[in-house]
Amino acid sequence: MRFSPHVAAQELAVVARAMTLKWAFINAAVGGAKGGIFADPDQLGCTRVSLMESFGRAIAPLVHERRYFPGIDLGTTLDDLDAILRGAGRTLDPGPIDGSWCTALTVFESIRQGVNFLGQELRGQRVVLEGFGKVGSSLARLLDQAGARLVALSTEEGAVITDDGLDVSHLLTLKGRHGDCLVVSIPGVRRLASKELYFQDFDILVPGAHVHVLHGGNAGRVRARLIVAIANAPLTTEAEELLTTRGTLVFPDFVTNAGGVLSSELSGAGFTLRDFEFVVMVVYSQVLRRLFEVAACDGITVCEVAPRLAWNNHAELNKDTPTPGGLFQRAGGAWKVHGWRGVKNRMAWRIYKNNRHIPEGLRQAALERYMEFTLGKTLAWLDARLNNK
Repeated sequence: MRFSPHVAAQELAVVARAMTLKWAFINAAVGGAKGGIFADPDQLGCTRVSLMESFGRAIAPLVHERRYFPGIDLGTTLDDLDAILRGAGRTLDPGPIDGSWCTALTVFESIRQGVNFLGQELRGQRVVLEGFGKVGSSLARLLDQAGARLVALSTEEGAVITDDGLDVSHLLTLKGRHGDCLVVSIPGVRRLASKELYFQDFDILVPGAHVHVLHGGNAGRVRARLIVAIANAPLTTEAEELLTTRGTLVFPDFVTNAGGVLSSELSGAGFTLRDFEFVVMVVYSQVLRRLFEVAACDGITVCEVAPRLAWNNHAELNKDTPTPGGLFQRAGGAWKVHGWRGVKNRMAWRIYKNNRHIPEGLRQAALERYMEFTLGKTLAWLDARLNNK
């Protein structure tokens, strides 16, 4: 759900397609959509809450029919989402997992795997980060812990750059005090226009805000060796082709920022942040490595392999009608895993979520079973491509 004076129907269509690819990439039975409010948050003729509630009333039929469910995106907050759902006659259940942190984690893992693929170490890599919201600030913390250097940063209030690297802990303190205006409070840095951020001399670029900021007209000026996005669709197809031809490693955005939708699936299934982190470190990281291997084997780019994979998953999901059933079945006083074809059936997982007496060992078995039917199928498609060569 986007809220900005720059929201346009064409932009929403592009981002909606990215959401479809993202859900399909993790093999989840969700179509993907994107909504937006075209307005300036600083010049409203009503209160922000009343505007969000009004939007919620407008989309209420879609929400009640489970055809559309809004989430946090550019310009919106958890309070906005609460007001929208209240207007639609629903109650917000944020779940046990922070989707922003989870998105940061998959972006970080994509950076880590990308650097490894290039035969380098993450420590000492110079990173430019667009945006310092919940995802961007969490990513900055992860990069700092890994020894990478954040050399440039932008928010809606401008951009800063320094060869020495920014003090991430100090940035987080400034963000708490000043929000986006933190960029005007950082001492000893050079200031530049936000649109010039992409073209500085650094190693890794993390686009984190707007659609199609890199296109055929400006992508030739980018000097980064690795591009990993937080934002949806920050590059046009022409920019991807130009950069990859030149030797820049570009990750598809719907792969790198899939942490939010993956955490939503796991949260709805009753799993925890620890479970999510296990999936990222064990399954998601393996998917990333397989993407590189398949691309190299087929003689194409990762940006070509990933959409083929996602659309294949999407087509298969449309064939697979979920059947009723439960994940767990109690027989003779003991819990056991009960396999079923339609893992996408959330009601079965809700039963699991609310039952606190299921042993931890069975919880791990359930997580592995869940992965077989979701991200595991993505991995299986990649393995099949390699085995057929």
